[in-house]
Amino acid sequence: MADALTITNLSFSYHSYQERPLEPLFSNLSLSLDEGERVLLLAPFDKGKTTLAKIISGVCPKYFPGTLSGTVHLFGTDLSTIEPWHLLTEVGYVSQNPVEQFIATTVEEEIAFPLESLGLPRAEMSRRIEASLSLWGLTHLRDANEGELSGGERKRVLLAIQEAISPRFWLLDEPFDDLDLMWRVRLKETILAEGKTCLVLASRYLSDFVDLFDRVLLLDEQRIVELPLPEAIERFSTLSGDDRPNPLLTQRIEAHHQATLMADDLTVERRRRSTATSPPFEMHVDSFALHSGELVTLTGPNGSGKSSFSRLLCGLDEPKGGSILLNGKRQGTKELNRSVGYLFQNPDLQIFLPTVEEELAWSLRRRRERSTKEIEAQVGDAAELFGLRLADTPTTMSYPKRKALQAAVYYLLDRPFYILDELDSALTYHSALSIIASLRRRGSGLLLITHDRTFAAKVGGRAYTIEDGRLTER
Repeated sequence: MADALTITNLSFSYHSYQERPLEPLFSNLSLSLDEGERVLLLAPFDKGKTTLAKIISGVCPKYFPGTLSGTVHLFGTDLSTIEPWHLLTEVGYVSQNPVEQFIATTVEEEIAFPLESLGLPRAEMSRRIEASLSLWGLTHLRDANEGELSGGERKRVLLAIQEAISPRFWLLDEPFDDLDLMWRVRLKETILAEGKTCLVLASRYLSDFVDLFDRVLLLDEQRIVELPLPEAIERFSTLSGDDRPNPLLTQRIEAHHQATLMADDLTVERRRRSTATSPPFEMHVDSFALHSGELVTLTGPNGSGKSSFSRLLCGLDEPKGGSILLNGKRQGTKELNRSVGYLFQNPDLQIFLPTVEEELAWSLRRRRERSTKEIEAQVGDAAELFGLRLADTPTTMSYPKRKALQAAVYYLLDRPFYILDELDSALTYHSALSIIASLRRRGSGLLLITHDRTFAAKVGGRAYTIEDGRLTER
């Protein structure tokens, strides 16, 4: 059987903001996949999993500067001798952060762009576009702009693109994240399709992987080792900290806030202005309450309105009907914005400065309420609490580390309430629970949006769900 992927003695380190090499992510790492194999690579976050995917897809270090040694061959071709755009039919990459891969103005154009680059006849292009839109439930969103898609819809667009291209090698980084149960089943069917060569990099949804892969690998201390799935999961649990006690179970809260956020007879409406093919979406909330220090989870299918409801609670949008109250007093958008911190699904939408230190200090300096020494102390404490290094450059940090930075920024804002939209996406359970515990330590009430019912159970507390356009308490 021919080799699909061969990595030999790979070492890599990013360059810092000051152009200095950082600590190596890999050292003499080797890996091989046969054509037609389906392989799972488990890796704790911040250990180079996504960087490895970007190296295999040919975009790193070309677009993500760093120092690389060793060789990577894809179907016999040395990747150092070929440009990434020549790999379109060889390797299809689905990022754990879908936003970074969007370039077009509509879903249909996003799927069409690589097909046009391949010079396919118009009739064949149309056939592939229609088939992939239908397979991934996107036909009604063909004219929609990326900015009006939910996280799960974005992930399905990336999977539809790969379906249309049909590359020889599928490279999927945390592909199950952001997808509800129905679409995770569809993804499993896609991975199991006959003849597919597939490498899935993951740190979550481990129970979905039984009988799905030919081999299971583990990235352990800069090395890749092969283990049976039960042993790999046990070792991975230790490496990722998921075998540690749940920090929420023993947490003691230092209450800075005593408040109640409520929604009463609320009508949520979402119109996708970019598309005429998608009908307006409407959801009703009879009642909702979140108290200081409380943990509440919200689950529901992709596109059910979870994020739309959250945007109302934090004052980004206005409801079509009903009211939102804080301590019994009706709130407008400005008041809500000052009381409710909203952590977007994608942390990159809320991070924009060149170092962790500058990012953490920015809001404190704007207030002009504290001395430079006080700000430095607060920034240092927040960095230690969330496991961050002040000199690090966010653009070279892992996606989960950028989520921790996003949470640390909001921690310093000290809001009475926080909404965490898919915080657990791309994070191990322990790391996500630790971030929640840190945000909650001052007594803030937290609403957590998730697709993962196992994670929701670990969080505990009251739970709401959205079904058939109505939010109800479970």
